[in-house]
Amino acid sequence: MNVNTAAALELEPQALPRPARIITVASGKGGVGKTHLATNLALAWARSGQRVLLVDGDLGLANVNVVLGLSPDRNASHLLDGKSEFSDVITRYRDYFDILPAGSALTKLAELDVGGQVRLLDVLMAHGHDYDIMIVDAGAGIGSNVRLALSIADEILVVMNPEATSLTDAYALVKVASLSQVQAPFGVVVNRVRQAEEAREMHGCLDSAARSFLGKQVKFQGYVYQDNSVERAMRNQDPFVRSAPDSPAARCVRSLWWTAQ
Repeated sequence: MNVNTAAALELEPQALPRPARIITVASGKGGVGKTHLATNLALAWARSGQRVLLVDGDLGLANVNVVLGLSPDRNASHLLDGKSEFSDVITRYRDYFDILPAGSALTKLAELDVGGQVRLLDVLMAHGHDYDIMIVDAGAGIGSNVRLALSIADEILVVMNPEATSLTDAYALVKVASLSQVQAPFGVVVNRVRQAEEAREMHGCLDSAARSFLGKQVKFQGYVYQDNSVERAMRNQDPFVRSAPDSPAARCVRSLWWTAQ
């Protein structure tokens, strides 16, 4: 190596690890299967070799814990209070992916103040390089914690059902995000459909309204079939991607690779 080459190498900045891609899974209302979709996506991507962190963004209700049958000793409140380190709070799911758990019935976490939001963001950003994908399972609705989850996203996945009320609530979510100057692109997954045409029709209605009144495009990302295996998985607190990998619903989830690219 000559002197000039050595000098050039000394001046060249060291490549930093790529931070995690943040995907916020959101819905305009509860009961559409958002958390089940988020947990199954986390498992599908983890099985593909991605390093995944699933953040339970409904900080006061611990929905991810319920869906996966977990009872962690610590949760986000211990992290925000400064009583625990990130590594002490993280829970591992079956050696597949990490979870930042929420608290159960903790009203102080339901709507974080600005200081709490800043502390949470600092923690997530500090550990972003440890993961390839960070999935934030946002709470339902349009509260301040939800708006925080939308603001940090690289992509937003809106989950809806083939129902008129679900369409209205999904539009409200996109509208609030737009008014809050959220820049991340929107995609939609229609859950619990019986036919693919249902999903495309619902997407068409949402995208048309968003373009006309908000100047926003909502990309069609896919759908998940109504499937008895999903109901069984819910009762058994076991993701259907794992318990019924060949089911129609599991195949739909595995087709949602758009965000992992």
